[in-house]
Amino acid sequence: MEKIYSDKTPVRSTLAQMEVGDIARFPVRRLSVVRSTTSNLGYELDRKYRTKHNREEKTVDVTRTE
Repeated sequence: MEKIYSDKTPVRSTLAQMEVGDIARFPVRRLSVVRSTTSNLGYELDRKYRTKHNREEKTVDVTRTE
């Protein structure tokens, strides 16, 4: 399931609540926060996330893969 979030949405809690297969889309302005948070949460919670840049829509898509 894909969900789109704004600049004010807390990244860490949003990513921590994701189920396998969920996709979260954040504005590209949050790129550094999203990338570092996925790395930290992946390690802490033993999960895997994949990030992808969507240049056309200026977003960062995060998929929980494990």
